[in-house]
Amino acid sequence: MYPATTRLVHVFLGLAPVRIRHLIDVLLFATLFEVFIGGGGRFVSIGPISLRMLLFIACVSISVMAALLRWRQDGGQMVAYGLVLAYLLIHVLGITIGAMRGAEPGAIFTEFQGTLYWLAAPFFAMELQTSVMVRRASVLIQSAGILLAVSYVLLLVGIAVGEINLGAVLSAVADNDDFGSRGYGLLFYKSFLYVGLAIVFVVAKRSRCWLPLAILMGMALVLTLTRGFILSTATAVLLMLVIQGRKISIVLGLAAILGAVFIAWSYIPSIDDSFVSARETSNSQRLDDMSFMLNHASVGTLVFGEGFGSPINGRSNIENTYLWALWRMGIAGVLFWLTPLALCAYYYFKSRKGNSDGLASAYFFGAVLVYVQTATNPYLNNTIGLTFVLLAIFSLRTLAKGTASQIGLISASCGLGETQLLPQ
Repeated sequence: MYPATTRLVHVFLGLAPVRIRHLIDVLLFATLFEVFIGGGGRFVSIGPISLRMLLFIACVSISVMAALLRWRQDGGQMVAYGLVLAYLLIHVLGITIGAMRGAEPGAIFTEFQGTLYWLAAPFFAMELQTSVMVRRASVLIQSAGILLAVSYVLLLVGIAVGEINLGAVLSAVADNDDFGSRGYGLLFYKSFLYVGLAIVFVVAKRSRCWLPLAILMGMALVLTLTRGFILSTATAVLLMLVIQGRKISIVLGLAAILGAVFIAWSYIPSIDDSFVSARETSNSQRLDDMSFMLNHASVGTLVFGEGFGSPINGRSNIENTYLWALWRMGIAGVLFWLTPLALCAYYYFKSRKGNSDGLASAYFFGAVLVYVQTATNPYLNNTIGLTFVLLAIFSLRTLAKGTASQIGLISASCGLGETQLLPQ
């Protein structure tokens, strides 16, 4: 950046630092809320330009400016820069291999586009430097999940009592890939992932009315008849309750999960055979994809991958993100996409050394939910799931950093001398 431009920016920031910071904070929460409830991000758009795209560009632009001016920089940005660099190296190699193998440029770009949210990692790191911002983000997650659940339940009630026309609803969502009809007015919506995440947060934090809220959102999630949502949420919640040592809640959770499994796997499918046939088709497709990969994989596939844009069993994409990463980028791709979960685990268990509150558990087991879910639907490698994972990494890092500082202060006050803080 030219010196004159740099001086002007510094003067501008110096004139109104608090106001600028508030505006950037608003940008973060606007970006998060749009992702949490906006599905694939095409609800607000003009032609090829969507609101999500504009918010993303704004986030990246601000993080670049902050890096050039060394503004609000801490160790979190270095973690973010390292992740972005690894992302670019591995994924650009996948693009190159795909192009060399003759994949269509449009197919390559379309597939790569969903992963570009990695470039927003430095912005998340910059914004989530305080526990205040981490807590505010957690409130937004819970609010979005509750809003989605209440809206869905009210929709189903309106259809049931005849106040809402089912045909009109199905017609309105027919051309939208974010929605899927389950029959009898039951719907799947991509952002319902955040209903499951909100359940994890309210159970972990045990704030006011957490039990009725968890029941309400659990009912909404079951009525989507989406096995991935139910299994991933159940796995995350049960593991969290075990780690937190909440024995009574474990029993209640198991009872609720068994009830959900009965409703979603047995009772509702028994009403209509089409539910069973649809699931058999889905299962068969996944098994066919795995069989294709096993029969066509080579040593080169494991090491380098087949590149972006290369079809898998005649399909441009598949549901299991881990198999997708292996096919596209080899073992390095799988390791890269597992790295965020490893970072979350590292920061989470570091934070528990001095702080076992529910907030860290909510973020870590929310990340576990996304990783379990992404084995059945591609959430991790698109903005819906990746946004939460980025949020979890830097929120957990901030909580762990605060815990390390508290340990240092306690040790010093006890006369233990100079304290070697845990690495950040």
